[in-house]
Amino acid sequence: MFPKYSVNPRPQDPDYAFQSLAVNMRGFPQNVANGNNNVVLNSEFRLPVFSTLFNKPINNAFLRNFQLIQFVDLGSAWNGKYNKLSRPEVVYGDTPAQVLIKAGGIGPFVGGYGFGARSTLLGYFLRLDAGWEMNGFFKGKPYLHFAMGVDF
Repeated sequence: MFPKYSVNPRPQDPDYAFQSLAVNMRGFPQNVANGNNNVVLNSEFRLPVFSTLFNKPINNAFLRNFQLIQFVDLGSAWNGKYNKLSRPEVVYGDTPAQVLIKAGGIGPFVGGYGFGARSTLLGYFLRLDAGWEMNGFFKGKPYLHFAMGVDF
C-alpha cells in the first residue's frame, strides 16, 4: 500500500528551504499541509486488551502488547511567519466559477480522528489506524495508516 499524496502544491517562495516529511495526519493524505514550520497535537486513549482481561502473565508478546486505541489529531504546516498559519484549501476551476474546499478541522488546524490497533511482532512495533477528516461524523471512507518501527 503506497501513501496517497494531497494535491496541495509546495510553496514556491524563497522562505521554503527544506523539503522533508513531518508526522502525517491520520485521516488525510500525505502533504495535506506543507511549509517550513509544522505543529501536531495528538491525543490517544490506549486500552491494553488482553493484559486487562486476564489476571495472569501472558507469554505471547503479540497478545501481551495488543492495544486498541482511539485518537484525535490536530496539526498544521505553514511557511514563513505565524500570520501565514491557516487551514489548507484547494481551489477547483477558474474565475468566475470556482469551488473552494477547506480540509476538515478546527480554526487554522487540520483535524482527524479514528481508531486503531497496536502490538509487536518479531520485536517490531506494528500499528494500523483508520482515520477520518474532522468534517462530519465518520463521513466518507477512512484513510488507513500502517506503520512498522521500534517505537509506538
